[in-house]
Amino acid sequence: MSRHTSSTSSFESPYVSLDLLAYINSGKKTPFHVFNDVVMPEFQCHLSKLKQLLPPKDMNGTQDNTSRTEIDEEEDSNCNGSHAIVEEIQKDLDYINKACHKLKDSADRVDEEIQRLILQRLDDAFRERTEEAQENSPRINKLKRTKDVVSMLKNQICSSPQLSSDSLSLQHSSPSMRPDKQPEVNIDNQKITKSLTFKRIEEVYNGLDEKQKKCLLCFSVFPENETIKKKVLIHWWVGEEFIESLNSDGKTAEETGNEYFKEFIREGIIKPVPKKRRQNSENCQIDPSIRDALIKLAKEHRFVSFDSKGNPTADFSSSPRVCLVKTEEGSSLRDFTYIYHHLKHEDIQTLFNVNEPQLNFRVDRFSKMKNLQVLQLGRWKASARQLVEVEDTEFLKGLKKMKKLRYVSLRGISRITELPNSICELSSLRILNLNGCDNLEKLPDGIGSLKQLTHLDMSECFLISHMPKGLASLLELQVLKGFVIGEQSPSGLYCMLADLARLKHLRKLSIHVDRTSLEAEKELNSLPRFRKLQSLSVAWSSIYNASPSTSTNVAFARFQRMLSRENSMKALAKIPRILSREKSMPTTPGSTSQPVDLHKLGLQYFHGSKMPDWLNLLKLENLKKLYIRGGELSDLRLTEDQEDHSWAVKCLRLKSLSKLEMDWPKLQQLFPKLNYVEKVDCPQLSSFPCDDNGEWIWNAANTEQA
Repeated sequence: MSRHTSSTSSFESPYVSLDLLAYINSGKKTPFHVFNDVVMPEFQCHLSKLKQLLPPKDMNGTQDNTSRTEIDEEEDSNCNGSHAIVEEIQKDLDYINKACHKLKDSADRVDEEIQRLILQRLDDAFRERTEEAQENSPRINKLKRTKDVVSMLKNQICSSPQLSSDSLSLQHSSPSMRPDKQPEVNIDNQKITKSLTFKRIEEVYNGLDEKQKKCLLCFSVFPENETIKKKVLIHWWVGEEFIESLNSDGKTAEETGNEYFKEFIREGIIKPVPKKRRQNSENCQIDPSIRDALIKLAKEHRFVSFDSKGNPTADFSSSPRVCLVKTEEGSSLRDFTYIYHHLKHEDIQTLFNVNEPQLNFRVDRFSKMKNLQVLQLGRWKASARQLVEVEDTEFLKGLKKMKKLRYVSLRGISRITELPNSICELSSLRILNLNGCDNLEKLPDGIGSLKQLTHLDMSECFLISHMPKGLASLLELQVLKGFVIGEQSPSGLYCMLADLARLKHLRKLSIHVDRTSLEAEKELNSLPRFRKLQSLSVAWSSIYNASPSTSTNVAFARFQRMLSRENSMKALAKIPRILSREKSMPTTPGSTSQPVDLHKLGLQYFHGSKMPDWLNLLKLENLKKLYIRGGELSDLRLTEDQEDHSWAVKCLRLKSLSKLEMDWPKLQQLFPKLNYVEKVDCPQLSSFPCDDNGEWIWNAANTEQA
């Protein structure tokens, strides 16, 4: 350990001064951090000691001046002069100290930019080794990225505090000089930064195709420093036809949207917001300076209107998009209703609720938006803290006139008890998001007429007890969340899980199972028929009952509204099991000849101690991600004699499994291909090499398994 780790102990440790003397005699140049952290504190201590050796200052009148000799007066004069010099030196040192801190901050910023430049070059070198050579100007793109980083670096250096040699001098300065006066900076750092940022973003923008440009400008409407869900933007892009639900080359909207996100991240426009140490992120953020640049571009290209504070507005006089924003100054919903009522509502393509908590539309105004393509009224934030509610749902009847609607989100809106039948007339609708509409009791019977629908999300709609029969007619459906397996309806007119097997494009399915249902296990046995299914999530609870009007269901609904989904589901998971698990029904011969192409599986609050029997029918050879949360599982083996068989899973997440008992070597034997494990609130899982966040990530240093 260095003997001068503490820079304030000069007189307590003479070795510090000896070290400094040896360093100076070596002829080496003094690094800035040594000057700032060692030399300056050393000199301050030396000055303090000199000040202590000076005689006391003359206090003017404390002694009889008539008895004082010329020598006494001369000594007093010298003494006061010495004190004055020491004070001026101290003031200059204080100023130098402040300036040094500014220089250090500037140096840190420069260091960050240099690191960014180095990482960019390493990234380019990696791409040169791993990507195929392309003829379309890859070199000019690299040069542009390097130019952007160097420009930022130059800005950081040029905007450093400009320090004059006179003001930093330890010599006696003029009394008229204010030692605490800071040097003026000749360059407006903030304006230069904004200017350089805008120039860089504008260059990126100009290099995009027309649809990508519009996708990029969508980021401008979100508030500063907010976390944005990728899914919200991708659905918006589908709604305005910037991307397609399914391209001619077979790419889904999510695949195309993710390519756009990767491009924007690569260009430094947005940054992913990872959850813990997971590589993939479903959320992103945008820096304020970049958002300012996008707002400027959005104004120039009349994409969205903004006020002087950078808030999107409901003014659609020059833009086809209306944003509902609640600020201290007022509500743009009110402006939309009473100020812009004279404008042509037929020109509106998108209505996006940014943060308006109370939605109260006039039916006549709402129904005039005949060419609306995107209706984003519900929550869009990654956090569930955004509250949205309606006075009544009468305005939703105006949907029947919006034949061009492609995306409707009512996510998390309270007080919607039912959807009007007119929503079934939206022949162009691709995406319908009803997630978290906790007052919604049923879906319209005619929902099967939405022949273009690709995404339907009914998650956390806990009062819905049955699925309408028409659900099986949605042949274009790719994503279905919140399918309910409950008690049999007396009428028998409801959709069963097996009915969905004819949906050839269905790749993502989440199911809520009422544990009291006698038919649940039988219905789950039909899952091997879902050949294209890639992601499956099954959650068990007792909150889905056949009669929504019963007092039990009302109590559950109130309970659900009081608690967040996580807390309520944890509580419900503790409800004793009402019925024991049925023995699985035999399947049709040959029905499992081909494995289901399942990549991701989630099981939540399963009440059995062993893995459900129907999983054995799926032949999970391609499964990469397994997420198990809550419930009573104590064994992760698919079969009791699973000695020679193991999971192909690479990513395993285990949460709130109090009865699961296993040590780390045994887990690795069962999951030999693991490269990521998350373990949270599983007290009987022992010897797991997880960090404080409960995570373990594979690398060559900690295991030879791969």
